[in-house]
Amino acid sequence: MFKNYIKIFFRQLFKNKAYSVINIGGLAFGIAAVLFIATYVNFENSYDKDIAASDQLYRINLTSFADGKLMQESSRTSPAIGGIAQNEISGIEEMSRVVILGESIVGHNNNFVRELQIFLTDPNYFKLFDIEVVKGNTSEMDQPLTVMISSSIAKKVFEDKNPVGETLAINSSNFDGSVDFKVAGVFEELPENRHLKPQILISYATLHHFIGKQIDQSYDWLNLYTYVTTGKNTSIEQLNDQFNAVLNKNYGKQLEASGSEWELGLQPVNQIHTSTNYAGEYEAGIDGEKLQYFVWVAIFVLLMIYINSINISNTRAHNRVKEIGVRKVTGGTKKQLFVQFIFESFMINLLAILIAALILTFWAPFLVDWFNLNITPEFFKPTQYLGILVVLWFFGSLISGFYPAMLLTSFAPAKILKGNFNFKLKQSLAKPLLVVQLIFCLVILSGILTTYFQLDFIRNQELGLALEDKLVVRSPMLFVEGSGNYQEQMRNAMTSIEGIKAVAATNEIPGNEIYWRTDEVFVEGKEKGGNVFTYLHVGDGYFDVFDINLLAGKSFNTDLDYGQEAIINEKALQSLGFSEPSEVIGKKLHLNQGAVPVVGVVEDFRQQGVKAEVDPAVLNYSPGDLNYYVLDVEKGKIEELLPVVEATYIKLFTNSPFEYYFLDEHFDKQYKSEKQFAQLFSLAAIIAIIIAVMGIVGVTTQLMLQRTKEVSIRKIMGASFQDILLIISKEYVWWFTICFAVGIPVAYLLFTNWLKSFIVGIELGWWFYLIPAFIVVFIFVASTLYQSLKTALVNPADTLKDE
Repeated sequence: MFKNYIKIFFRQLFKNKAYSVINIGGLAFGIAAVLFIATYVNFENSYDKDIAASDQLYRINLTSFADGKLMQESSRTSPAIGGIAQNEISGIEEMSRVVILGESIVGHNNNFVRELQIFLTDPNYFKLFDIEVVKGNTSEMDQPLTVMISSSIAKKVFEDKNPVGETLAINSSNFDGSVDFKVAGVFEELPENRHLKPQILISYATLHHFIGKQIDQSYDWLNLYTYVTTGKNTSIEQLNDQFNAVLNKNYGKQLEASGSEWELGLQPVNQIHTSTNYAGEYEAGIDGEKLQYFVWVAIFVLLMIYINSINISNTRAHNRVKEIGVRKVTGGTKKQLFVQFIFESFMINLLAILIAALILTFWAPFLVDWFNLNITPEFFKPTQYLGILVVLWFFGSLISGFYPAMLLTSFAPAKILKGNFNFKLKQSLAKPLLVVQLIFCLVILSGILTTYFQLDFIRNQELGLALEDKLVVRSPMLFVEGSGNYQEQMRNAMTSIEGIKAVAATNEIPGNEIYWRTDEVFVEGKEKGGNVFTYLHVGDGYFDVFDINLLAGKSFNTDLDYGQEAIINEKALQSLGFSEPSEVIGKKLHLNQGAVPVVGVVEDFRQQGVKAEVDPAVLNYSPGDLNYYVLDVEKGKIEELLPVVEATYIKLFTNSPFEYYFLDEHFDKQYKSEKQFAQLFSLAAIIAIIIAVMGIVGVTTQLMLQRTKEVSIRKIMGASFQDILLIISKEYVWWFTICFAVGIPVAYLLFTNWLKSFIVGIELGWWFYLIPAFIVVFIFVASTLYQSLKTALVNPADTLKDE
């Protein structure tokens, strides 16, 4: 019997090639798209979940208020918070602080590299984050001037030499030059799905060496992450209450004097990557709510492919009723026939799943590169999604095969063989399911247009600074040239090139978050507002290069030394309690390093575009070397002048590598997650629409074929070609009416909610849905026009000659 099932399956498969391709092809591409989306969502949700005790590992976040108003939610805290966690909170088992050093030059002998992922921490960090040590050990990480390095850094710097016990030179502006560290050990490279991926870990005790142990008592130096582990049954709400009670007891008076209020809260480490609420993250994460939209797209695609499969099986049922009648008359039981059709469904779904696995295997690496995703290859191994495939095969086969099998085995053989059977698709699920597909098309098209227009909208917002025709050159490597002032050298050398208008230095370029922050900023005679201020060091000509408007006062006096004057933005002006820019000029601004006069006020500018609100900002002049040099180039000449700039730089700094960015491109990278969302969503949506079109073609073709005799009789009775088309089209009008009545409200609710996650967003007016509605109509008409015309033009004699 099983052998006969296989024979009949392949006979039907090759007998109806077009429908087989539509059915299996639609299932295969749909399942491949679902697998890709599932892999992507799984990867983004997997961050830090490989840590053994990830469900007990938390980061302490800081929320600041002023006069009850939320000012900032930050991932960074002060050293004193770690002391509170370790000594005064019951329920905390372990604590580790992580201080960001930032980009530095590291090397041994004459082999140096530039490295970004450098942090200071303590031995506990290795235990909390399950970091495997492959050489040496962490016992010396409680001593100053000690480091642990990753296996890749060991390979780059020490090559085949055992680095344990050797000296690693780290040159950083934070060290004011180069400092030698003893290598205590080597740790295994961390996986991509960690929110912090350190390459070099310096002992936290090094901070004590340079600053002193009193740093651990600082509550306002907000430049580190604090991690804790809790007991298994510890209440996080109670821990938060304890933290805030102790914080208020220890530092309440200082906070009240500064005009600010703080609130501490524990955040699970395995939720950090999918949360975008907190400022100060070292690496940008992804909005967890946006990931849910991919889940919805995957569900849409799944529904689409199985609706197609059901509809195609139903429409093909009309062609198999005589086969069923003959088999029943010759002894075939209803049970045998039911099993045969379920078996065919399982075989079709199995072929589709095998093809889908092949598509994903060969195309996944290309798609990962195309969308610039961080997914590691092991996530696309078949073992990763084998369980999903088995579930899809089993339930998909039942969903797409059960109803058609019941339908086909329900016919009475006597009526079938006499030709006296009443099988009409309008009594089946075909038409309602077809309308559901049209609704899905409308919703998905609305999603594509919403993401496209929103991304275009945020890219074209007024920023308050000029990004075009700006070439960014990294500062020279200090270990080669020695610490010093390169601004004058760079300015003189680069402005001597014809086509370069000006050069300015800065610690952070637009597109990067400014990590230096303080809330100890106030003007004498005004109440302390408690706002968090960003702190940016810039060189001479910064405001001219970026075309930032000066509202009052003047620019910096370049004859003065570092940090002796301040320029603030409009947001800072308001936070300090002034309404007019001229009112604050000359006032003493109290900062961490003392009181300095405010010499100017500039218009607000969006350092991070529309991804973040404009912060109150204080800008200080620095004549020394900073991280970046921005070259203001004449319009359209960047590509032409780039080789000249490189040659000039190498001549000036012989041993330093030339590293550069086009500022507008660099700035655009901060929208990476939004671009990825739009691209992935669009790809999945296009696949879903293609699948829907395949289903529409398949079902409407059968619907038209079943109306051939009706059309022939109407033509004999005198109906014209136009009358026939009108009759055929009237039903379509009802389908579209239902589609628009249901699809437009669903699309509006879905994507209005998505737009709420942006600081600025487009408005979805009623006109917006005319475009997807028109496209849906066009898709349907284009998909059905040929068959509708063919049916309307049918020759009655050819159709009715056998009657």
